[in-house]
Amino acid sequence: MTSLKELHDAVLIGLEVGWESAELQFTFGVFDASTGGEKPVKLLARGFSSLRCPRNQPWGPSVFVNEVRQEKSDKGILLAIEMQCGDVIEANVADVVLE
Repeated sequence: MTSLKELHDAVLIGLEVGWESAELQFTFGVFDASTGGEKPVKLLARGFSSLRCPRNQPWGPSVFVNEVRQEKSDKGILLAIEMQCGDVIEANVADVVLE
């Protein structure tokens, strides 16, 4: 099972917003040492109330993840995905699950 820490250097492939279901689905490509290729990993953030998704690339273009953090907040969980381009995707959510 992949942990949030193991998403360092993963490729962010996409983000899907389920407006009615209040779900965010992030799809990452994670290096699989056993095959030498990439395997897809999904992060499901349920019960989202806000999403901030800048793409200003202050450190230059990149599709790679630097760090994924989750911390408790007054609105549930603050999920932060820092990209290696310097942008930080932030969402207030109720629950985070890696699939």
